[in-house]
Amino acid sequence: MSDRLGVVVLAGEHSEAMVSDVAPALHRVAGTPAAQYVIDAARRLDPATVVVVGDERGQGQEALAGADTFLAGPRELFHSLGGCEVTLFVWGDTPLLDPSAMLAVVKRREETRARRAYLTSEDGDDVGVCVETAWLVEQDPRGQSFAAWLVERAQSDRSPAATVKAGDQASLRLVNRQALALAEGLVREQLVARLQAAGVSFRDPWSVYVDRDVRLEADVVVEPNCYLYGETSVATGAVIGPGATLRNASIGANSRVEHSVVEDSSVGTGTTVGPYAHVRGGAAIGDGCEIHNYAEVKNSVVGDGVKMHHFSYLGDADVGEGANIGAGAVTVNFDGKDKHRTHIGERAFVGCDTMLIAPVSVGDGAFTAAGAVVTRDVGAGIRVAGVPARELPEKEEGEA
Repeated sequence: MSDRLGVVVLAGEHSEAMVSDVAPALHRVAGTPAAQYVIDAARRLDPATVVVVGDERGQGQEALAGADTFLAGPRELFHSLGGCEVTLFVWGDTPLLDPSAMLAVVKRREETRARRAYLTSEDGDDVGVCVETAWLVEQDPRGQSFAAWLVERAQSDRSPAATVKAGDQASLRLVNRQALALAEGLVREQLVARLQAAGVSFRDPWSVYVDRDVRLEADVVVEPNCYLYGETSVATGAVIGPGATLRNASIGANSRVEHSVVEDSSVGTGTTVGPYAHVRGGAAIGDGCEIHNYAEVKNSVVGDGVKMHHFSYLGDADVGEGANIGAGAVTVNFDGKDKHRTHIGERAFVGCDTMLIAPVSVGDGAFTAAGAVVTRDVGAGIRVAGVPARELPEKEEGEA
């Protein structure tokens, strides 16, 4: 079939009922443009070519992948179809249209030898049309939308046409916001069912939102009221939630994220995040860490075994293994014009309410007292206190 079939995804048509400048085919369903589902389904037919027709503004070209050709309009369409004997046109705003429905209308046209065959909903609305490519006369659509031109061509042809009924889900088009919400629910239900079949547990699947590109390994547990977005991945044995939001996050095996947000960041193995923590902006949290109540980490590398339990902020920092970040400690990374980095060494102890004025370094095993304002580098093993922080005298032998 691949040497005969071309598939055209119509992704540029607009709907007044959607009340949007964005074409329905480009509205996102479970985090992915609706037309991407259609392109991926078409690819499973192994066609000779997949062509996406957008609109004159070029909407969708950057958002969609997998097409051989993307056209801003219909004028160059016939050249793109090359030597295809048969062309299947499908709407790009049908995210639940599956390959079996597409194949059914292609076979129906072949069996009946009709010049065209229609895939229709139960109400008779067209979802797709399969035609002989030669049936499409090379002509300018004269400013019409491509869909209107295609309908006009069909109405002018008096030859018999075959039809195939599509199921309710396969024929669902995103003609308005209600249809968009319905499609979101149906796709999400399918995604959750697939993940459950792969060994993922959902305590309350109806309260969890999972995007299409999310990857969860077996024995992951997702608690209620969780939101898993983008290219999030969660390794085996991890517990997500309740009340967690992950966006483009990587969570290691046997870790837990509870009532917290992790976005554009990674969390290692056996680490606990939350409740009410925020990890963001390219942060990398190591193994066995504890990032707890109201702690925030941004654009920082946090080594294994670091403890950061209460009301603290690490921004643009590198933290060595086994360091302790006390309650209220802050890396002061912004001077009003530029961001600066802070280095905290292995096994360092950063006391409560310490202000680390970047750029600054606290060496391995160093100690800052509660309330210290550190404006200069602290060497390995050195203890400092005060505002600004100064080195404390060495402890006498036997002193606590």
